[in-house]
Amino acid sequence: MAKYFGTNGVRGTLDNITPDFIAKICASFATWSEARLRDRPSQSEGGWSNSKQVLVARDTRTTGELVEGAVVSGLLWAGAQPVLLGVMPSPAVEFLGKKRGVPSIIITSSHNPPEWVALKFNDENGVALTKERGEEIEKILGSESWKRTTWDKIPPVQKDANALNEYIDVLRKGCLDAGGGINGGHGMLKGLKVVIDCGNGTAGRVAPVLFKELGAKVTTLNGQEDGFFPGRNSEPTEQNVQELIKTVKVMGADLGIAYDGDGDRLALVDEKGNYVLGDKVFAIAVEIIYDEGDKGDVVTTVATSNIIKEVAAKHGRKIKYVVVGAPYIAEEMERKGANYATGGEEVGGIIWPKIHPGKDAILSSLRIAGMLVQKKRKLSEVVDALPKFVNVKTKIEAGEERFGRIKKLQERMQSQKNAIIIDGVRLDFEDGWCIARASGTENYIRIFSEAKSEKKAKELVEILRKELDSVK
Repeated sequence: MAKYFGTNGVRGTLDNITPDFIAKICASFATWSEARLRDRPSQSEGGWSNSKQVLVARDTRTTGELVEGAVVSGLLWAGAQPVLLGVMPSPAVEFLGKKRGVPSIIITSSHNPPEWVALKFNDENGVALTKERGEEIEKILGSESWKRTTWDKIPPVQKDANALNEYIDVLRKGCLDAGGGINGGHGMLKGLKVVIDCGNGTAGRVAPVLFKELGAKVTTLNGQEDGFFPGRNSEPTEQNVQELIKTVKVMGADLGIAYDGDGDRLALVDEKGNYVLGDKVFAIAVEIIYDEGDKGDVVTTVATSNIIKEVAAKHGRKIKYVVVGAPYIAEEMERKGANYATGGEEVGGIIWPKIHPGKDAILSSLRIAGMLVQKKRKLSEVVDALPKFVNVKTKIEAGEERFGRIKKLQERMQSQKNAIIIDGVRLDFEDGWCIARASGTENYIRIFSEAKSEKKAKELVEILRKELDSVK
């Protein structure tokens, strides 16, 4: 079982994610990556080519340069060549990694508080590492068997000043291609009044520029990069984006957009000032993708709303459930022989596989905005047309026994046809579903249910509560 790797990379604070640790785990990652790529043919993209390169980017946090120095030291120690991309949204790095066929490390704590330190590790296909693949790196780390280079074979550190422009170019092309040249190409968002809350994060380098270029009238909030996140907390929850909601109302904007710190989570506000939950944002994106003619199924986690299931079913498609965590979605979508239309999470992280394998909030916001203009619709109308459900949440205090109780329940339910036991226990019914999962950080088992009525949702919670009581 992985000790350091969580749902997406390695996270903590400088108290436990120290520069020394960072250097060693990055040396281990470089060793693991080189072994994977050793027998692959050399690839070349504008002069970037060899199996020892690793792309390195960071978000706007105050710890970014400190951590970057430790990452570079670890990579050089193992004989890898760091290619520094500077401050950049996570989806940009995932795109560039896949395009160039080289692994990458993103220094970002995403939506977490400013004091957090974290590293996201991606393979040469731009796919983030799951806990299971992270275990392979931890074995190298634990045995201290990472490769050590010699003084005369240390490669030079490279910098790529044009990397962000490559990402902006592919977003621009993706939007214009999908828009079919509406309103004259670069004016595809003409007439749309948008308020964009960049959250003092990396999206500020990309989103306002592209929205303006494509014709929208843009008001930007928290556009300055600041690792203290003075404008709001990084996670774009309803509580955290109250300034955005107020501004949309005051300015009479058509759309409000909020990103997290590294640009992979998206929240929306409609023209009435209503906050749109992430699962509904995901559902809108699924509708767009199917309307464009995609025929594949949808990949999502066991914790995702049935809104996605119903939208997919309307188009004759199904849901492929995976373990909670973006790496599992990306890994399934990139699996050999797979053909999925999209994938995403209930927090507003959406993958556009024709562009790259990572969740991309900036691309998602551009595509949704484009749909509103093209179809002459209001966001509130689009949201109202989605399937409607009621959620109920609760938690059970379970101490250290919480994982054991979930495991016992999984064993009991493994032959039950309506049970999914790949991550906690999810039970599906004709009129709703419920799930129980052990918290990774607190002594609780969390139960979540969803149904067409509150009464039914409460009944589903009680079903799982009783099952858990029987496996104490």
